[in-house]
Amino acid sequence: MKKIHYLFEERFLIVILIIQALLVCAGVLSRFVFSWSLSFTEEITRYSLIWLACLGLSAGCARDEMIGFKWPGRKNRLKAVVFLWISRVAAGLFVLALLGSSIQMIKLQWNYNQLTSVMGWPIVWVSVALPVAAVLVLLRLIPKFQAPADDY
Repeated sequence: MKKIHYLFEERFLIVILIIQALLVCAGVLSRFVFSWSLSFTEEITRYSLIWLACLGLSAGCARDEMIGFKWPGRKNRLKAVVFLWISRVAAGLFVLALLGSSIQMIKLQWNYNQLTSVMGWPIVWVSVALPVAAVLVLLRLIPKFQAPADDY
C-alpha cells in the first residue's frame, strides 16, 4: 500500500474540515431536532472557511496545482520554460501584494478593535490567515525559482 505524504498545510486542512463538518452537523441538528439555533456554529464555520482557502493556496502551490492557464497543443521547451517562469513571477507578485495589503488591513482592524458579529471575538484572528498564507506561498515558491525548470 502506498504511503500518502501530507504537507503540514494539508494536516491543518484536514483538521479544519473535520471541525467544520462537526459544527455544521451540530447547527443543523440543533435547529431541526431541538428547535433552537447555535449561531456560533455558522460564524466559526464561515471564518474557518477563510483559513481553509488560505492554507489550500499554500498546499496547491507546494504541489504545483495552482489555478492556471494551459496552452493547447504542444510547445517547445523554451516557450514552456518562459511560461513557467512568468507564472511563478506572477504568483510571487500576487502574494507580495496580498502580504502588504493584509498587513494594512490587520493594523486597521486592530486599531479599531473590530469584533466578529456573533461571538464578539477579535476579527484579527480571521485576517491573520492572509499574511500567513502569503508567507507560506512565498516559502513554497522560493525553491521553485532555484530548481531547474523541468516540471513544465
